[in-house]
Amino acid sequence: MNTTFNKHGLTLAMMAALSAPALADTPTPATETQQQPNVLFIFVDDIGYADMGFQNQSQDIVTPHMDKIAAEGAIFSAGYVTASVCGPSRAGLLTGRYQQRYGYHDNTAPFIKEPGIVQGLDLNAKTIGNYFSDAGYVTGFIGKSHDGDAKEYWPHNRGWDEFYGFNNGAADYFVSGFNTMNAEERTFSSIHRNDELVEDFDGYLTDIFGDEAVNFIERHKDKPFFLYVPFNASHGPMQAKKEDLEKFSYIDDELRRKMIAMTYNMDLNIGKMVDKLEEHDLMENTMIIFMSDNGGRPDDNGSVNTPLNGRKGTYWEGGIRVPTTITWRGTIPAKQVIDTPMISLDILPTTLAMAGIEQQEEWQLEGENLLPLLKGEVTDIDERFLYWKTINASAIRDNDWKLFIPNTLVKRPKPQLYKISEDISESNDIAHKHPEQVARLLAELERWDADNQEPKWGWNRQLFPHANGWRGRN
Repeated sequence: MNTTFNKHGLTLAMMAALSAPALADTPTPATETQQQPNVLFIFVDDIGYADMGFQNQSQDIVTPHMDKIAAEGAIFSAGYVTASVCGPSRAGLLTGRYQQRYGYHDNTAPFIKEPGIVQGLDLNAKTIGNYFSDAGYVTGFIGKSHDGDAKEYWPHNRGWDEFYGFNNGAADYFVSGFNTMNAEERTFSSIHRNDELVEDFDGYLTDIFGDEAVNFIERHKDKPFFLYVPFNASHGPMQAKKEDLEKFSYIDDELRRKMIAMTYNMDLNIGKMVDKLEEHDLMENTMIIFMSDNGGRPDDNGSVNTPLNGRKGTYWEGGIRVPTTITWRGTIPAKQVIDTPMISLDILPTTLAMAGIEQQEEWQLEGENLLPLLKGEVTDIDERFLYWKTINASAIRDNDWKLFIPNTLVKRPKPQLYKISEDISESNDIAHKHPEQVARLLAELERWDADNQEPKWGWNRQLFPHANGWRGRN
């Protein structure tokens, strides 16, 4: 794989790919009579940095529909999420605030810090669903939720008018005929529509989510909608359709072949959604956003994070830097690559601004409105810090520098420093050369952390001494 970089850390191949024809070379501006713009937000699972075609890092990945969508809008070469695992990453995204503000540092787990703690995103926290529902939008959530077990934490009770999916870290993709039986032992990986368990049905789960999304668009095409589609692809279990596997039979590595086949199927379903938007002339009035919830874990799902260091579960770039693109035909110029760092917290302020919803100070949102940058009205946004913290690691970056502390539990944590704007692969730790940068970033990280709540739950019995009976465990 070619990993030659320009001075901004962007692959030359990625730049070249953007010269490919977009979905519409001459976008038609939205008219004044159109309703408020819609949002289609596709949030995928455990996709590596190299695992979308528009990244131009892997020669084996096949995602033609997302490649066309990306070419019609803006690719962020430094798109980040707030955590390197599913649950906290989603909590930050959905609230527009760092999840540590709520003590949500890790996936829900068997142990809690203090007796009586209930796991899940603070019920007082508003979500994207709440903000857009309050503004008159129809809100849909189709796919994977990963939050508290009790129904009050499920999406349909957190601002989403319609929820279709499961509330768990993973689910079987081949669900034909046994959803009700599955629910007897694995309630949280069974498919529900709001509160109701879905009767047995046939199909492959990614196709089912795609069809449900198409149906949502059809039913709500005449109203402003926010449709959030968090596919569980390409998270394990690694289960692909036979015909998709056959298409990639030339790939010798079985795990990689399954990952590519599952991602290809997901891309086909994204294509179905775009076709439905096209059918109803909604592309000019719909912002399409694509991100992954965290980086890939190569040994688990065959993903590839090239050229990044690290993987899911770490704060190396491979754990938190993900494929990211935003498209809005006729409003966001096509064929852009933006090197300015962004984070998933920016999605809420950006979509609020898109919809003309005034952001209130008491919401305490922590992201930035990216619309001026996307529309070319500015060439950059004000320099800021991005933060990451879990039970045993932390990191911080600004436009140029990244400080990473891989183990904060030892007596003398050893910070690592990278000129991340020039060293995307984190191959050269220069902490010893720039002690002033280490001190500056450490001070800023401590300042930010002072407003966080301590972790409320986790998987380490020594740090979280109280068993909570999570899913029947002692």
